[in-house]
Amino acid sequence: MTQVPPPLSLSERDRRWQLARQLMREENLDALVVYGDREAAAPAAFAQDCYFTNDRPGSLVVFRGDDAPLVFTFASMMVADHMQAALRGDLQWLAPEQLRVGKTGRDVGAYLASRGEPMKRVGIIGLEPYPPFYFDGALPCRTMEGLTAALPEAEFVPVYRRFFALASVKSEEELGLIRYAAYIGEAMSETLRRSARPGVSEAELVAAVTATCFSMGGYTAEILLGSGPEYVGWGPPAWQYRSQRPRILQDGDIVLSEIFALYGMMETQHQAAVAVGDVHPDILRAADVARACYERGVQALYAGNTFGAVVDTMEQPLLEAGGWHVHPLIHSINPYGPVGFGTAPGIESLPEAGRYTQLRRLPTVARELELQAGMCFAFEPNCAFGRHVANIGGTVLVGDTAGVELNQNSTRLMQARW
Repeated sequence: MTQVPPPLSLSERDRRWQLARQLMREENLDALVVYGDREAAAPAAFAQDCYFTNDRPGSLVVFRGDDAPLVFTFASMMVADHMQAALRGDLQWLAPEQLRVGKTGRDVGAYLASRGEPMKRVGIIGLEPYPPFYFDGALPCRTMEGLTAALPEAEFVPVYRRFFALASVKSEEELGLIRYAAYIGEAMSETLRRSARPGVSEAELVAAVTATCFSMGGYTAEILLGSGPEYVGWGPPAWQYRSQRPRILQDGDIVLSEIFALYGMMETQHQAAVAVGDVHPDILRAADVARACYERGVQALYAGNTFGAVVDTMEQPLLEAGGWHVHPLIHSINPYGPVGFGTAPGIESLPEAGRYTQLRRLPTVARELELQAGMCFAFEPNCAFGRHVANIGGTVLVGDTAGVELNQNSTRLMQARW
């Protein structure tokens, strides 16, 4: 999709607000509180507030009955942004009367208590584990303390799983944003391939890939990237958090990355791997295994299948090859939820792992989930032999008979040219 999609409509807003009210009816809730993490908290941001506001991240959204939701924002700057958008004539989902400054459990609790109606069950989106970062939930302890102090008789109910079931099947408007994000991610992956050559630093790669995203009107907060003749890590480049120089690429390196492309808060992911010259044969072998995992996963990603069955199918080439893997093979996006690690060995396979006294790999989450057409998944099959790792992948939608691939170049090992 090469044309920029139009802004999300008021019909899309009403659909999402009705989804919240459906959740409240199904869970017998008197109110629904939706937590949103601060802006630029990426990757895997907990930004469910934006799903209901289509506005700046970082608020608490409160639904009560059929009233329009209230948005408790972190500071008056969001109000200033809202005013400016109105002056420009932007299509906005929120009226000024819906915005309040005070992103605290105390403020939200006081509002709900002031209604004069008993709050027996209050649903919370933000209490449940949210891999890969929020294993104790995203909602801060003090926010929860403020809510419970203001509403001592209320039962607070975690409802993220039901929210996921309702929100993970994307509308046509949402799919338009996702397809455009995938188009941006495809271009970012090509920039990585085109920029990778001996003498170039990892910092130059990240700068080029990020610039491509922003120049196309997209957003990205972080690029996971590493390089070397062998590379077993997985995360942002070490020079972004440790005072050291960015690594300079050499002939024979593999560049491994995870690229996040967002448009309208809809995300795609791209596991771009680039061979710089002739890489070690085990990297080529690992890339072939990862590609086989990818192909099997695409064929298994159809409506009516279960997520667990997809993971089982996807990891078979990895198990048969006797490789190990460093990160999940597949997980959902828009929103995050199911995570598929499978049963293949992890980093504990390396001899250096013996010095780490507690190594725990994440289990596959939500094996029982039944897939529905329009759900969105990040495919990131990866395989390693010894210290030689290869990962590939992209974004795939659940289809009626097989997955619908949204990008191509990062789904195979790419070769640098210079």
